[in-house]
Amino acid sequence: MIPIEGQLRRRRKWVGLALRVGRLLWRQQQTTGQVVQASYDRIAGGYDEAWTDHMRDLTDAMLGRLVVRPGDEAIDLTCGTGYLSGQLLARGVGSVVGVDASSGMVDAACDNYPDAEFVCFDALKYLRRRPSGSADIVTSGWGLGYCSPRAVIGEIRRVLRPGGRAAIIDNSLFSLAGVLWASFRAFAEYPDALQHVMKVKFLPHSIVLASLMRLAGLGVAARGDGARTYAVDDGQAALARLRATGAAAGFELAASSEQTRTVFDRFAEIIQADCAPGPVRIVHRYLWALGVRI
Repeated sequence: MIPIEGQLRRRRKWVGLALRVGRLLWRQQQTTGQVVQASYDRIAGGYDEAWTDHMRDLTDAMLGRLVVRPGDEAIDLTCGTGYLSGQLLARGVGSVVGVDASSGMVDAACDNYPDAEFVCFDALKYLRRRPSGSADIVTSGWGLGYCSPRAVIGEIRRVLRPGGRAAIIDNSLFSLAGVLWASFRAFAEYPDALQHVMKVKFLPHSIVLASLMRLAGLGVAARGDGARTYAVDDGQAALARLRATGAAAGFELAASSEQTRTVFDRFAEIIQADCAPGPVRIVHRYLWALGVRI
């Protein structure tokens, strides 16, 4: 049994973190969007090697189910470095506009796929500027949870022409559950180091994504869920990989600059201890769905 004194210390630790989170939610200086953009701007140069290549076959599998017709006009939301946009061109669309809020990602996308058009814009704001019925295809890869899913899906339905198709793949709410738990425990030991609380809207299951599509007036052609796991040698390697993939977007800027190293080192120790003995395994859980404007 844990001694009474130890139990009290644990409770005080978690109460301290809860109070800090509450204060930040009330008056934190940066928005989640600003923090996420800064993270993705930083990693744009190595993003494809760290993330796109790792998830490429999942994105391809979803695209393989998407009906693409010659001359289709496509919009690729949260386009990142442009992989999905480039695949749409390779599959015969007439044009594609890739949209991402990170200027670093957009710059990389322009270099990777010069035949596509890319704009640095918030996904929802971009859709609201588009005329109704102005696209045949709208996609979103690995970024819907940083937006407002219900609002974005509603706008997707509006901008699609009758018979237009939507394809979305994203991390689920339970993606990286072990990583998130380790980060909470690290910050619980240093609550004053916490400078930003992420407000994200990842969905828990493809059933929810499909339900949002139906509520918006889209038919659902297919949906699915899955997981992708990789292993690294230790906690520090796990931290480096998470930062490179964007999975730690927000976490890496959540601590004050003076205490970032301390919090990161403690996080690495915790996640390594959770997986001992053996390598550190990182699990990404994902969901996807295809919609059709009836």
